[in-house]
Amino acid sequence: MSEELEEELNIIEERNKEKNPILELALSIDEPIDNTLFREPVIVKRDTKVSDAITLFNEKDVGCVLVVDDRNKLVGIFTERDVIRKLITKGLDINKETIEKHMTKRPDSLYLSDPIAYALNRMAAGGYRHVPLINEQNEPVGFLSVRDIIDHLADYYSNEILNLPPSPHTRQLSRDGG
Repeated sequence: MSEELEEELNIIEERNKEKNPILELALSIDEPIDNTLFREPVIVKRDTKVSDAITLFNEKDVGCVLVVDDRNKLVGIFTERDVIRKLITKGLDINKETIEKHMTKRPDSLYLSDPIAYALNRMAAGGYRHVPLINEQNEPVGFLSVRDIIDHLADYYSNEILNLPPSPHTRQLSRDGG
């Protein structure tokens, strides 16, 4: 075998070795949720003003707040979508309205030990963007968002994503280069 061919085979082998650790780090949908980058909960009470919840969305860079009762038990979730669909479109005053009237009561929730597949199923079947995560006492311990899952996929498949053409559906009309 020529030196050039042997060198080329070595380069290919090294590239394959580099890719395998990245794929091994990617999470399977059977893995528990606590292996993902779920977020700390942003917790509010039922009587929180909608305007205060919106402030928290911006300050904490989240799309939802988890609503608890006086015993810190999850009773609802209030999202950016709720603001648009239930308040703004109806012309309600966000400074006067409380989230209790507009939150989703008794939201579907999961445990940290549940598989990621459960979260994906709930999000797809229910049209949710956020799933609250609770402990055995029904206390919020976090939430998982569609954005978290997409960020995870983008991290582990970054080479494939970054090397996509800017407009994959356009056709090149003329030859480029020499």
